This record gives sequence, C-alpha cells and structure tokens, in this order.
Amino acid sequence: MDALILGGGPAGATAARLLAQWGCAVAVATGPVPRHSMAECLPPSTHKVFRFLGIEEAVAAGGFFATAGNTVWWGGSRRRVEPYPDGNGYQLLRRSFDRLLLGLAEAAGARLIAAGARPQARFVLDCSGRTGVLARAYRVRPPRSRTIALCGVWHSARGWRVPDASHTLVEAYGDGWAWSVPLSGTVRHVAFMVDPAETRLVRRQGIAAAYAGEMAKTYAFRRIFADSAPAGAPWGRDASPYTSRQFCGPGFLFAGDAASCIDPLSSFGVKKAMVSGWVGAVVANTCLGNPPMRDAALQFYEARERQVYEGYRRQASGWSRTAAGAEARPFWGNRSEFEEPAPPPLDPDRMRAALRELRQKPSIRLRRGEGVEGRQRAGIAGREVVLRDALKGPGSGEALDYVANVEVCRLVDLAPRYKQVPDLFEAYNRAAPPVDLPHFLTALSALLTARILINV
Repeated sequence: MDALILGGGPAGATAARLLAQWGCAVAVATGPVPRHSMAECLPPSTHKVFRFLGIEEAVAAGGFFATAGNTVWWGGSRRRVEPYPDGNGYQLLRRSFDRLLLGLAEAAGARLIAAGARPQARFVLDCSGRTGVLARAYRVRPPRSRTIALCGVWHSARGWRVPDASHTLVEAYGDGWAWSVPLSGTVRHVAFMVDPAETRLVRRQGIAAAYAGEMAKTYAFRRIFADSAPAGAPWGRDASPYTSRQFCGPGFLFAGDAASCIDPLSSFGVKKAMVSGWVGAVVANTCLGNPPMRDAALQFYEARERQVYEGYRRQASGWSRTAAGAEARPFWGNRSEFEEPAPPPLDPDRMRAALRELRQKPSIRLRRGEGVEGRQRAGIAGREVVLRDALKGPGSGEALDYVANVEVCRLVDLAPRYKQVPDLFEAYNRAAPPVDLPHFLTALSALLTARILINV
C-alpha cells in the first residue's frame, strides 16, 4: 500500500481523494462517529478551495444551509451586522459534511478500513484530529490557553429575533465568548467557549449548570434565547489550541487538526484542514514518486504548517486584545499575550505606497535592484513539490518565486524593456500564463517593496 491515512475528517478525506485520483493505493482508517457533532460555519472563501479541489458542485448539492454573514457583539462595541461581501457561505453539521467528503474519497478509489487496522504503508498521514494517533506525542500547547466548548442545540418554531436568520452570532463577555450557528431558521447550535479553571465546571455542578451559568453572563444571547430552551442536555468538548514540535518526517506527516488546532474564534478551521490535506497529499505523492525531492518536500511542509498556525494564532490574539480592552478578565488577558511581530517586509501599506509612487510618474525605468540574490525555493507544481528559481532582495525576508500567481523571475527579466506599465503587463501575459491586472500590480508593488526591482 502506498499511503495510509488515519482519520476521515476534512483533512484525511481530502488527502485520500487526491492521492487515489493520482494513482496511489490509499486506505483510510476511520473511527466511530462521535456521539455529538458540532455545527460549523464555512465562510465564502471556502468556495475557492472547493472549486480548486473539484468538489464545488458536490458540496452545493449537499443541502447545507446558506449563510449571508455574521452578527457580532465584541469588545464593548454595539451590535455589528456584517454581511459577507463576496457571496454566501454554508452552515452545516460537521458529521454530514465529513460524510460527504469521505464518500467522494471512496468514489475516487480510496479504501475505508476500521480504525484498529494497521496495514503496512510506504507513507502515513495522521489526519486524526484531536485524537492525534501519532501526532499527540509531538503536541505543544500554549500556556494558559485551555478552552472548553459547552454546547447545546436549540429549537424554536418561530425562530429568533436576529437581523438575519442565516447569520452566525458571536458575543464576547467577561469569562469567554458565545457563538451560535443556525442549521435552519428554527434550529441553532449555541456554544460557550470558556476556561475550565474560571467557569463553574470546577465547582462540580455539572455541564448543564455551567452552560446555564454562562448564558446568564451574556448580554445579547440571554435576550435572544430567553423564550426558548436547549433540546436535550448540553455537552462539553475540548477546544484548546495547540501546535506540534514537528509536523513531518521520513514516511509520515500530520495534517489538519492532528498537526495544529487554531482558536475557534476563527471560522477557518475546516478550510485550514482541507488545504492542509491537499498540501499533505502533494508532499506524500512527491515522497512516494520522487525520492530525491523527499527532504525538500518535507522541509516545505514543515515551514508551511508552522507559518499557518502562527498566522492564525496571531490573528486570534488580536481579537482577544480587543475583547480584553472592555473585559479585563483572565480569560482574555491570557489569550492576548501572543508576541506581536515586527511589520512584515512586504507590509501591505508599504506595497500600496510603492504602487502610488509608481503611478505618479509619467513613465517607468525598472531594473533589478542591487544585492538581489538568486535562490531556489520549494513550491507546489500540480501534484508535486518542485524547486523553482526565486529572487531574494534586500527588502524581503524570504526568496520570492511567485507573487499573486505572477512569476517573479520572468517579470524581473521583462521589466527593463518597457517604459509604461500597460506595455509591461501585456508583455508578461504574452510570455507567461496570463494574470489579471490587479494581481499583476500586486506583484509589481511587492517586488518594488522588496527592492528586487527599483524604479530609476
């Protein structure tokens, strides 16, 4: 067998389907279906992932509840109604979504086996989520970040008085934050994210009492849900973030929540898992089919997974700081202590300034900057990790091969020949796979900011 995948969630099912399509012999070890399943929101950006993976139509046919945005009470601010600017997302029960993805993997040729089976495989992808069959031994938890989700399902024949019945509801309060995802106009999941050391769980009053106690601490939620009640007993589950000391090694890698789990404040957990499954499949396929590229592929995966986790962690820390400004309580203070990084070399403000300066001049005279170094950088090309030519400028922290789908080396070679940006844009699109003007301008401003190109 080529690949054994542990776990059939979004990461595992995505990796299994791709590897099977690429001709690998793949088995997926799936465990028992959990007794309770969380509802989740998939924002509109997940459509790009579905489209890229070739499953957009299958997901659209899944009958999931469409959502138009969020309604938020955060950091002492008044209610904010935030419609999605770029289409609808989905509200769905994870169990149903996972079943759809696993069915697509099986249809592609992946074989489903019982979780206890351990067939011999050339490569193992641990996609077993929090269970972390292999990954648990490598797990690292940030200090003072333990989080428990107290969850319940609510029914109301009349629905609830909210600005949009499809919206996710989010409210920060002193000891945590409340979250509600609708599965229809009359069914909502309601959860409270709390520190078990701060909530009533430590007083042995049971989950139901703790759940009711957290509802009572809220301002908006207790009014919205005042005339309804949970259908059945609430339950608890671990929602603590974590990462790994390492994410891969010869013959194995960790993907999705097995590798790292981001703060539930982000709605990107499923998207993160599916993209991790895709990249994991590419890396595994490279290791299986092109052994000389094994080390470069694994180093690429290690760096990417670490960067993704740290980016999401930094984002969640910013949200916590906003909440902590209004709620000076341990829950928020502990979660806002992630160290603020220095501004990145390719800071968006600097890129916009570079583009404004370029536009103010009647013509361009671009040339390669002083001190620019040629490098090779690992990247994904189709179903493999390859080494590509890249350039590192004195103003960039890393070598750049592509920016916004624009090939950096080709653009730098072409740039000195043209005195007008439109002419350079047309020349690039004749010489390389075409890109649209906004992406081209993004790449051009990035190269100016990194001083890979200078305008003399």
